[in-house]
Amino acid sequence: MNLRLAWRGCAPGRRQRGSAAVEFAVLLPCLALALAPMIFCARYMWHYTVAQKAAQDASRYMSMVPVVEMRAPALAVQAKEVALEIARRELGELAPGEELRDADVLCDSNSCGFRAGTVPRTVKVSIMFYMHDPIFHTYLGPWGLPIEVNAVTPYVGK
Repeated sequence: MNLRLAWRGCAPGRRQRGSAAVEFAVLLPCLALALAPMIFCARYMWHYTVAQKAAQDASRYMSMVPVVEMRAPALAVQAKEVALEIARRELGELAPGEELRDADVLCDSNSCGFRAGTVPRTVKVSIMFYMHDPIFHTYLGPWGLPIEVNAVTPYVGK
């Protein structure tokens, strides 16, 4: 019997033809389970970073509103609305069409324009919203994952 002919039928290339596909099919669920928490954490940190930047920009705007406007209650309330609009627009890239529910601008722990004739020492912008994620919605509950950021800036005025 010729040994070369016996081994020709079981060449290494023919025996392992589908083994890579089987290994991939077995490892794919494990890889998906390992990558899912990392993707979720990255999305949460992205949402938090965008919210923090929005709060800082709104706070920076309010800290540079002229003193004349801060002393007039009606103008201080208008400046507060502009600051909230800055935050809304920056958060709009996270979930277009969603409304920013809990956001507030405080001047020395009071609502801006509350104390007529005074100039605040600090301006604080608080933003709180829920992160909705269509990929991991079963883990976030019915309302989503809460994200709350605060930015405090000293008032410099002009």
